[in-house]
Amino acid sequence: MKHNRIDIIWLLIALFSTLFAIPAGAENHREVKLGITQDERSLNLYTYNTGFPGLELVNLLYDPLFILDKSNNPIPWLVKEFTVSDDGKQYKMILHDQILWQDGKPLTSEDVKFTYEYLLKYKKSRFTTPAALVKSIQTPDPTTVIMELDKPEPDFFIQPLADLPILPKHIWSSVTDPDNFNNSLGSGPFILEDYKKDQFYKLKANPQYFKGKPEIDTLVIPIIAEANAMFTALTAGQLDVISRRVQPELVKEFESNPSIQVERGPGFATTFLQFNAEKFPMSDQKFRQAISLAIDPQYLVDTVLLGFGTKGSPGFIHPATSSYNKAVVHKTDVEQAKSILEQAGYKDTDNDGLREAPDGKKLELVNLVQSNNPSSIRSAEIIAGWMKTIGIDMKVRPMDPDTVISLVWPEYDVTKGRNYDMTMFGWSTTMQLFPARLIDLFHSDLAGKGGTNIGGFKSAEFDKLAEQLEATLEPEKRQQIINQMQEQVAKDYPIVPLYYAEEISAYNPAKYDRWVFQDGKGIINKLSFVSNGEKAAVTTEQPAATPASTTPAAATESATSASTQEQANANTGKGTTSIVTILIIIVVVAGGWYLLSRRKTKSER
Repeated sequence: MKHNRIDIIWLLIALFSTLFAIPAGAENHREVKLGITQDERSLNLYTYNTGFPGLELVNLLYDPLFILDKSNNPIPWLVKEFTVSDDGKQYKMILHDQILWQDGKPLTSEDVKFTYEYLLKYKKSRFTTPAALVKSIQTPDPTTVIMELDKPEPDFFIQPLADLPILPKHIWSSVTDPDNFNNSLGSGPFILEDYKKDQFYKLKANPQYFKGKPEIDTLVIPIIAEANAMFTALTAGQLDVISRRVQPELVKEFESNPSIQVERGPGFATTFLQFNAEKFPMSDQKFRQAISLAIDPQYLVDTVLLGFGTKGSPGFIHPATSSYNKAVVHKTDVEQAKSILEQAGYKDTDNDGLREAPDGKKLELVNLVQSNNPSSIRSAEIIAGWMKTIGIDMKVRPMDPDTVISLVWPEYDVTKGRNYDMTMFGWSTTMQLFPARLIDLFHSDLAGKGGTNIGGFKSAEFDKLAEQLEATLEPEKRQQIINQMQEQVAKDYPIVPLYYAEEISAYNPAKYDRWVFQDGKGIINKLSFVSNGEKAAVTTEQPAATPASTTPAAATESATSASTQEQANANTGKGTTSIVTILIIIVVVAGGWYLLSRRKTKSER
C-alpha cells in the first residue's frame, strides 16, 4: 500500500505541474533579437533615419489609418469602415473604438486632424507633401474623420493614408522643434522601453494594443554595422532574425543550414548612381550620358548580386510593375561614351590617359558610398574601373552612412543644398509603390513637389509632364504620361539605375516563425508581428469612380473582431479554460480515491 501512495503522490505532482505549465506556455513569453545595420536615432516621424528598416521600426510604435498588405495593397488599420464620395473628393472614416495611446489616453479623430495639420506647419519631406493634398478635416465626433480634397487623388489610399503614422496631440501640440524631439510614445503594438545610441533598442509588447497583444513579448534590436558580424551572429544563434539582405555568396550556405530559414522574393528597393546635377561636370547632360553608356547594369547583377536581382531601368520604375515602360532600356556602349565626351570638349590634353574639362582643368571626381553596404562598395569599384576606360578619374570613398547623408541630403531637406559629386544611393520599396513618386524624385520645385530630388535636377520638360499627370485621372491617359516621364528621365540621366536586388531574408524558425514576406520589402514589417485581421484590400485605381458606400466593412469588421478576440484569448491563457477544468476534475477524483484508500487501510489494520 505504501508504494501505491507514493505513486499517487507523484501523479498529483505531475498533474499540478501540468496545470501550471499550460497558462505559462499560452502566454508565449518570447524574446526575439533583430539585428539592424545602423542607428536609427529616436523613433518617431521626424527623427528616424532610413526608410528601411527605420520607418518599419517607427510603425511598430505608431499606427497609420491604413497599412499595406503583403502584396502592397492598402487595407484599413486604425479605420474600421470608410466611404469615398462619388467625385472622389471626400473620405469619411470611422476609427475603431477604444484605441489607446501607450500612456492610456484615448486615440481620437482629433489626433488624426492634429497630425495632418502639424505636418503642414513643421515640414517632413516624406509626409508633408501628401498631407497637403487634404484641403480640410472635420471631426464631428471622437471616432469620425472627414477629409476633403481639392481634387481626386488616385494614390491617396497609399500615400498618405497608408504611410503617415498618427501622432498623439496631447504630447506633440506643444512641440516647436520636432527634429530634435525624442519622444516615441505611440499607439502601436510595441513600446520603446530602452535605447542606447549606436548600441541597441529594446521594445516591449503593448498589452493594450487594439488588435491584441503581440506574440513577441520583447524585441531586442542590436545595431551591428559590419555585415559579416551580423551574419555570423545569426548562424551562432546570437540573433534570431536580421534586417540586412543576405549577401548573395551566403545564400546557399544559409539555405543548407537546418537552423536558418531563408525567404526570397522580388526586391523593389532601387540601387543607383546619383549625380549632383548642380555641380560641374555632373550638371552637363552629355557628361552624365557618357557615364551611363560606360556602365553595364546586367554585369553588376551577375557579378555583385550573383544573379539575385534585376538590372535597373533608366526610367527608374521597376520592370515587374504594371507602370513600367518597356521601350525604356539601358544601353551600354563604351565607344559611344568616348565619342560623346570628345565632342563635348572633354579631352586628354596631357596624354596621361585621363580627360580634362573643356577649360583644361583636371577632372577628379569622388563617388561616395555608405561603408556598411558591401554590394554598393563592390559596384562602385567596378564602375570606377569602367570610368577609367573612358578617361574619367573617379575615386571611391566609403564613409559611414550618417556622413554620406549629411553631404547628400543635409537634415533630409533638399532645399539645404548638397556637397558631393556623385554617390551610390538607394531608395526603399515605397518609391516603387506608385509611379507618381517620380514627381517627388525629379521635380525641380525642391521646396514642394520635388521633396526627394537629392541631386537638384531640373528639367522643364519633366515638370510639364508632372503637371499633366496631376491633372489627369483616367488610368489609360495617366499611363501614357507616366511612360513619357520615364522616357524623359532616361533621356536626361539625373541618375543611373543599377539594379533592384532580390529580397533575401533569414531567420531562426525555432525562435519565431510567423514572419510575413511583404513584396519588395521582406519580412521586417508590421504584419510579421500583428495579425492583419483578414481585411479586404482597397481598390485604388480610380478613387473618383468609387461609390459612396463602405468597402466590405461589416464583414471584414466582424472578422477582425473575432481575430482580435482570439488573439487576446491566446495571450491571456483564456483559451486553455477547458483543459484546466478537466485537469482539476482529474486531481479531485485522484485525491478522493487516495482518501478512500487510506480509510480502507485503517479498517483493515
